[in-house]
Amino acid sequence: MKRLLSAGGWAPSAIAIILSSALFFFSTGLVGVRPLIWFAAIPVLMMSMRSSRPSTAAMAFFAYLLGGLNLVGYLARLAPMGVVIGSVLIPAIAFSVIVVAYRDAIVHLRHPLSFLAFPVGWTAYEFLLSSISPHGTAGSIAYTQSDFLPLIQIASLTGLFGITFIVTLVPAGIAAALHSREIRNSVPILLIVAVAGVGSLTFGWLRLSVPAPGQPVRVGLVAIDATVEHFNTTEREKALGVLGSYGRVVADLADRGAQIVVLPEKLVGITEGYERDVFAFLSGLARQKNVSIVAGLNRIGGEPHRNLAVAIFSDGAILGEYDKVHPVPGLESGYRIGQRTFQLTILNVSAGIAICKDMDFQRWIRHYGEAGAGILFVPAWDFSSDAWLHSRMAVMRAVENGFALVRSANNGFLTVTDDRGRVIGEASSSNASPISLLSDVRPGTGRTFYARSGDWFAWVNFFFLLTLVIAVSRRLARRRSHGIA
Repeated sequence: MKRLLSAGGWAPSAIAIILSSALFFFSTGLVGVRPLIWFAAIPVLMMSMRSSRPSTAAMAFFAYLLGGLNLVGYLARLAPMGVVIGSVLIPAIAFSVIVVAYRDAIVHLRHPLSFLAFPVGWTAYEFLLSSISPHGTAGSIAYTQSDFLPLIQIASLTGLFGITFIVTLVPAGIAAALHSREIRNSVPILLIVAVAGVGSLTFGWLRLSVPAPGQPVRVGLVAIDATVEHFNTTEREKALGVLGSYGRVVADLADRGAQIVVLPEKLVGITEGYERDVFAFLSGLARQKNVSIVAGLNRIGGEPHRNLAVAIFSDGAILGEYDKVHPVPGLESGYRIGQRTFQLTILNVSAGIAICKDMDFQRWIRHYGEAGAGILFVPAWDFSSDAWLHSRMAVMRAVENGFALVRSANNGFLTVTDDRGRVIGEASSSNASPISLLSDVRPGTGRTFYARSGDWFAWVNFFFLLTLVIAVSRRLARRRSHGIA
């Protein structure tokens, strides 16, 4: 313990833990003061350069562990305790390892680029986690910036991980510059940070200044939280009653000019016994009101269950069905796992369909960007408290891939954004009464640089991190060979 608290005593380390954990706690999670994330790591990073390796590891671990407790209550309602503990411990361990790497690079290499160990390390970690986690990109600190439109435009070039890099680059550079006592060492660091930050924002402002070229499409969204309890009904009358409630709102939106109406995920349970009645109702409604419909349905009564979205054209023709590709672990066991995208042309616009959690996975949704989708229709179902976060995760996919987003969620938000992530219309469904939204949105052009090139930026971070690790290892080996501790 004495060794852990060396290099200035326990007080500076304790203060760094308190400050960083508080900043992480109040800037991440489901709600928070998002700009605080830019400063959260600075206390720990600065203290790391004055501390031993064990002290740095312990300090960083506890700082991130305490900061991550803001999600425990939310996760405990959805997952077993073992999963909850892992969700808190894994990022704390990763943060500890990466801060130690940052400390070693600066202390031993003493190169102007050494401070990049933190941003490239954290970016590589988030990319690796997103590749193996059943929750995809959930937990990325990049989502804290979802409403900072000039910054998130960089995702159209680099994907989500370019935002992660910038958000971690700034505190790493500030800490390294403050640690250096010589201006000639601080200036290159601050210059790199300034060029990266200003460059990203300039690109964002320029991209936001260019309007989408397509003609606007009038879209309608509906959610009725009061009927959620019937998502797994197997009774025909109850199912048709739910559809009747939705049908009245859809008809009103069509009368107000809606060309396409999107309904939530699993809005009602259906079985083989009355499935034809459900499809006949939706098809007749679409034909009668001359409106296209995208609806999420819960096909139960057989094995496997199907969490599907059906698309119905304005003449009543059923265009096809899409099965959810990423079921929620635990909550949706026993459901068929979708294997294919659903692409369609509607109102002369190339479009696609995804369901709720599918939007957490950047690789899957990139298929729509590659195909040039201008609009993505997303039936969804959130958990009320995560409404903002989950809607903004979907918005990030729109920016990455260049499509407009039309997402209708029970227990969440009805959200319409353009391909730049600008919220055109939004409403909360958390009301006993039916909630509807009518918006005009211009389709995007799809095929952004990221959609065509994939996660190239994340791989660059991996290779840069590997180079830093090799360089530090060689420097330490050389010091040991000369008898230097």
